[in-house]
Amino acid sequence: MQRWENLILTFTDFEEFLKEARSMGVVEDLRQLTSLDVIFFEKHKNYMMLNLRDYDEEEPNNILILSRDKNIVYTRKQIPKNEFRMFSLTMQKPYGESTALALIMFKKGLQSYFTRFDKIHSEISALEDHFDLEKISETSNRMRKLIDKVDDFMNVLIGVEERRVREVNTSYAGYDYHVLTATATHLLDRCRNTSNRVKDLRSEYEMKSSQELNKRIEYLTDVMKKLTALTLILMIPNIIASHYGMNFKYMPELLDPFGYPLTILASVLAVVVAIIIFKKKNWL
Repeated sequence: MQRWENLILTFTDFEEFLKEARSMGVVEDLRQLTSLDVIFFEKHKNYMMLNLRDYDEEEPNNILILSRDKNIVYTRKQIPKNEFRMFSLTMQKPYGESTALALIMFKKGLQSYFTRFDKIHSEISALEDHFDLEKISETSNRMRKLIDKVDDFMNVLIGVEERRVREVNTSYAGYDYHVLTATATHLLDRCRNTSNRVKDLRSEYEMKSSQELNKRIEYLTDVMKKLTALTLILMIPNIIASHYGMNFKYMPELLDPFGYPLTILASVLAVVVAIIIFKKKNWL
């Protein structure tokens, strides 16, 4: 546990955090929040609960209990003392400590989203040069989840201001709050643009795959046409030879000295005619 100001306590041990929350009159099941992949805030009579889910590998959930008399946060993030000094004037006002703590944690959560975005964006840039359908699908899913998370984050920022939650009085630090909101909006736009780029990459890949498949089909069709033409051409002399061979005794014309040469010539002419016909049809 660390005490930054008289009204602000940070915890890295959940059991200690839970014990302190109970002393503040919090009766909700806070343990369940550690497994929820969701960003939300909930207003109660004497306090406000805020769950900020980010991409911290050790502990992605940051749970804040904000009130007028005491503010506690369960987080693994480091909060340097100078970050509170930036809100020294704000913290002198009613609910100033809770407002300062919420804004600091909002900024840290947003920074986590930016880090995640940069990592995914780098992966997408690499895939533009070396496309992998399986990897692009995985990357697309991660980007979609990031968009959902940043969108939820934006909804919390907007909801806190619209509902005029006293524990997070945005009018105390209007400039910081609006910069935070604008930065989150910018990140959300970049995420969506990158997601569209992923869709374009997939479309380009599918188009190239379709073109390659069509080329292969055309090639195989051309091969089949040539094989069919060659088969038919080779069948012509076989058919003639089979016909005359089976009906030799019924064809006295073959007894003529010119019978066989004429038959061979007829076979050759038939083959030549077949070749000419198939060439005109582009089968050869």
